[in-house]
Amino acid sequence: MGFPVMVALVVVLGALLVFWARTDRDATSAPRVGDHWHSAYDVYVCDTFRSKIVLETDPNGIHSHGDGLIHIHPFNKLASGRDAVLGEFFAAFGGFIDDQSFMLDTGETVVEGFDCGGEPAVLKVARFDADDLSREPEILTEDLANLRLLKNREAFTIAMVPESVDPPAPRAERLSFLDTVDPNLLQSDSPTLATTTTTAD
Repeated sequence: MGFPVMVALVVVLGALLVFWARTDRDATSAPRVGDHWHSAYDVYVCDTFRSKIVLETDPNGIHSHGDGLIHIHPFNKLASGRDAVLGEFFAAFGGFIDDQSFMLDTGETVVEGFDCGGEPAVLKVARFDADDLSREPEILTEDLANLRLLKNREAFTIAMVPESVDPPAPRAERLSFLDTVDPNLLQSDSPTLATTTTTAD
């Protein structure tokens, strides 16, 4: 084997090693299999909040329990790290989201462009910090299916609003319920949400 061939082989092996290391790092970045995060969400169309997602199917570990929260506890690598995305949440209940439309668990598809207060509606997703709603939200309009779920206790509003309007924060009851959820009461292999009810004296 000549020297040039050996050099080429070393270069190829080095490139493969870098690719493998990067892929493995992405697959093991948070949220990891075994993590259990919660984020509030709401759906807002023109000037009206929509109902909660109630279908609880979940092949990979990003879903809702019909409670107005996104439960993020990956069962496998398909919903962990860089694959923990908003599109995975929609896909779990049979819906979808792209940069112009989304489909809810009812089968309704909402497509931008309809009249909303005299202006065409556009699809925006607002990312809030549930622990500091005074901070300006991040408003996203592109690559929405791949919007990453970055940490515990985020809050999202998926909205169809005029270009000049920012989405509102999720409703107060969604954020209040987020404060009551105890991850230790959730069974990862079951769609049932166990809750504790406290009554006033």
